Amino acid sequence: MHPNPTITPLAPLDYRLIVAVSLLLSAYLIAIDPLINRDAIIYLRSADAYLHGGFLASQQLFSRPLISICFALIHQLTGIPLVYAGQLLISLFYALFCAGFVSTVRTLGGDRRVQLIAAIVVLSQPILNDHRASIVRDPAYWAFIILAFRELLLFLRSPTWKYQLRWFVYMLFASVFRFEGLFFAMLAPLSLLAIKGLEHRGRLCLRLLAPALSAVGAYLVAVLVLHPGALPLPSIENYIHDLLSFPEQFARVTLASGEAMLRGSAKEDASVAVLAGLIAILLLNICRAFTWPYIVVLLWGWKKKLLGRFRSNDATLLQAHLLISLAYLALFTLINRFMLERYSNQFSIFALLYTPFILSALWRESLGHWKKIVVAGLLLGMSLDTLFHGGLEKVFIRDAKDWLVTNTSAHATLASNDKYIAYFSGREFDWSTANKNKSDMSAFLSSTSQWQERNYMAMRVRLRDTEVWEAFLKKYSLQEAAIFDGGSHGVISIVKINNVVLERPGTSDKPHY
Repeated sequence: MHPNPTITPLAPLDYRLIVAVSLLLSAYLIAIDPLINRDAIIYLRSADAYLHGGFLASQQLFSRPLISICFALIHQLTGIPLVYAGQLLISLFYALFCAGFVSTVRTLGGDRRVQLIAAIVVLSQPILNDHRASIVRDPAYWAFIILAFRELLLFLRSPTWKYQLRWFVYMLFASVFRFEGLFFAMLAPLSLLAIKGLEHRGRLCLRLLAPALSAVGAYLVAVLVLHPGALPLPSIENYIHDLLSFPEQFARVTLASGEAMLRGSAKEDASVAVLAGLIAILLLNICRAFTWPYIVVLLWGWKKKLLGRFRSNDATLLQAHLLISLAYLALFTLINRFMLERYSNQFSIFALLYTPFILSALWRESLGHWKKIVVAGLLLGMSLDTLFHGGLEKVFIRDAKDWLVTNTSAHATLASNDKYIAYFSGREFDWSTANKNKSDMSAFLSSTSQWQERNYMAMRVRLRDTEVWEAFLKKYSLQEAAIFDGGSHGVISIVKINNVVLERPGTSDKPHY
């Protein structure tokens, strides 16, 4: 066990500097990113609906419209376009998250060097920072969940109402942005029961748990009374339904997998094969989200017994939060049979709390200079990965949108399987069909109602869909007005369907960009 020289509280870093660097980083990444994420479209449309029809109109498009309403209000107050208002809001949440992360490291016992390394780690971790140019709910969720964890650490030291109230408020906001926060709101208080030597553990647990349960109960009653027949917990009902039907679904998947993968008596073990595959997918995404270099750092710290540098109570609380995150991700993977790196970030933000202490110990305890070079090289490499991330390969989508804006009438109607083009081109688009067959080119094209009455089609044709698309063009004798090549990412093909829109010079040609 290595002694922790940072138990005594030292002066914190200037959080204003962390916030400023975070905002500058967001501005830079927004500036170099050619297009916004696809999930942003539903938030932007929900914000539009709020501005024109109020809360209920917004909720009809997206069941949890808080983030859309927030940047719609920013748009109303400042006059900046909705997309920039959304990116500004996400940038502010990122800044709050980074400051909260460093503050939590200090609460865990980090001195100024550890805090400085923590600031570099959280500002340079490429997977966490990959969404700075996007409009997503995750940064808000991360910010409030890490702040709630910090308040719980402080509550252990001094179980006063101040820290309890702050924890409850942060958990409330985290749950509003992503309902996974309810897992922490219900389970994090139970972690106090595992802390040895803590007096009145049961009473303290109930003090935290009772307000959370009361808030959920009050919300359910209010919804049922004020809006009879409404879904009290939007989108959660789908997860509950999938959870209840899991045995039946798992049996079908096991049967199909056994027939496809196994032979003879091995089919009896198909359920084991399916579970192993799902566990592998979960672990792979967690490792990718945490990044492989930091996996090595964590393993090195474990080998050198550097993970025990925290106070015993703090270590127990951190391990409990890691287990809660892992339990939620495992349940999600079992029910939905997929996992994303972005979802795994909620595990990463807690695991990353170890890395500043390990890197600081590696820096401090090195006899020569090579370990310091390794630490500096690791942090520099992570920073460069964040600063020079991909994205330019999707410029062709933005160029296709620009072509539609320039070469078609503002009143033209459009069919497309790309939501970015559909929204930002400003052309009339039937959003009721936006999610129908969006990943199945054959199904989309065979449903003539989705495109037959439109003036233009702007289709993203991936390599696997090339033959289907060419057969479609030949069948209906259609000519491509423009093609935008994205290499391995496919092409955007723009086709004029009829003559409703006035011909413009050169539209009969087929320029290739």
